[in-house]
Amino acid sequence: MRFIKPILIGLTGLSLVMIAISSLLPGEVMTSKWVMVHGETAPVLAEIRDLRKWPEWNGLLTGVNNFSVNLKPGQTDTGSTVSWTDQRGGKNAFVVTENNEKGIVTTMTMGEGRPIESGFSVEKRQSDSVQVVWFIIEKLKWYPWEKFYGMMAGDMKGPLMQESLDKLKAKLERE
Repeated sequence: MRFIKPILIGLTGLSLVMIAISSLLPGEVMTSKWVMVHGETAPVLAEIRDLRKWPEWNGLLTGVNNFSVNLKPGQTDTGSTVSWTDQRGGKNAFVVTENNEKGIVTTMTMGEGRPIESGFSVEKRQSDSVQVVWFIIEKLKWYPWEKFYGMMAGDMKGPLMQESLDKLKAKLERE
């Protein structure tokens, strides 16, 4: 019994320190990757806005089951969706929430998880090239493990995002 009290005090102190440290971390994390594509803005935007072509370059959609696209009257009007089942049986979807002159914004739902804002932005940066940016913005809960996950989110998602953008670049520069 003598050892239980110090152990409980130590665990309580450790928990309070973890909560205090995690409260200093941001409640939102953004991961973004970009690539320069040789060409004009219009064909790049057309490729990104054509949700049916996403499996050709988007790594999230490689080897998925039950892939379907539900387009509203315009290809990327608000409410158009891409849905699929991953290898573990989880239902996933992108829903277009905004379509503007620079790209699209979607809400991404992976399984039973919280919705995540994601999108693509295309901007002319040089006379012969455009910059394509893929961004993901996640809102984090106050839990310490969520905040610590936020510190690693870019390392977890970044490689797949960059690989997808590189495939998009190669596809667009071949055409």
